[in-house]
Amino acid sequence: MIAPRPSSGPTTECRDSTRQAWSPPAMLLEAAAEDGSLIVRLIDAFGRDTDARMEKMRRALAASNFPNIHAEAHTIKGGARQMGADEVAEACQELEIACDLQEASLIAARLNRVQELFADVRGAMAAYSNSRRMESSVTP
Repeated sequence: MIAPRPSSGPTTECRDSTRQAWSPPAMLLEAAAEDGSLIVRLIDAFGRDTDARMEKMRRALAASNFPNIHAEAHTIKGGARQMGADEVAEACQELEIACDLQEASLIAARLNRVQELFADVRGAMAAYSNSRRMESSVTP
């Protein structure tokens, strides 16, 4: 059997997505120690903001406006890191690199990867939020 060649740089191939549980990073847990609903509100804000930025990137891709895609990916990357969505942040980093190369097909593939990973982490965050809401409704 022949081993696959090591990557020599960006490709249009994307790794398989794996669904994982999400839990807030220690920094968020510390910040939310006095406010049990803070993490749920941050999850909601992260989701809304990322949705809007993803839509902006789709429009920018249609217009071949790669600098705008780069800027939106950079912003999502920062929010994702703060929220503990490291795979989304890494995918945004790869998207930024693709934008620097100005290769539309590579950018489209990387944008799709960001979307896939965001959907995965959003589902995991929603499960966490739902569990927190249920716990707060049961606890007197």
